[in-house]
Amino acid sequence: METKEIKITPPEGYEIDKENSTFDCIKFKPIKRWRDKENNTFNGFYIGHECSIIPVTKYRNVVRNHNIFATEKQAKSALAMAQISQIMANDERFGGVVTDEEWNDTSMFKFSINCNDKNEIAHFSGCFGIRHFLSFHTSEQRDLFLKENEDLVKDYLMIE
Repeated sequence: METKEIKITPPEGYEIDKENSTFDCIKFKPIKRWRDKENNTFNGFYIGHECSIIPVTKYRNVVRNHNIFATEKQAKSALAMAQISQIMANDERFGGVVTDEEWNDTSMFKFSINCNDKNEIAHFSGCFGIRHFLSFHTSEQRDLFLKENEDLVKDYLMIE
């Protein structure tokens, strides 16, 4: 007697519920991602009062702990990003934040600070639509910002 085989492919985002399925009835359940499992624990760092970076261990994966970074370097980067955003928005010398409309205008030059493949600060300019957080309207604004805030730029880009 010949046997036949049927492969079951669960719908996108689902897996076979082996506990509730039978030979005659296959049931599916949503895939539980790591981030959805509250009994998972993790270590990391968060930004506390007075902008101090605080290490934590064995924190549960619940909503109130979703502000914890895996590494101290990432927490320092996020803190630098917050500070940079305030400087860019409030110090008129830097021309303000590049707006969504300006990003969508691929004929408009933007002047950015980023990290190159040697883990060094690098300058970029061009008519690009790919968004870079550290972007300015002129090269002069970019260069002045870097001159005055190199420490924050290095922290944001996670450069030693």
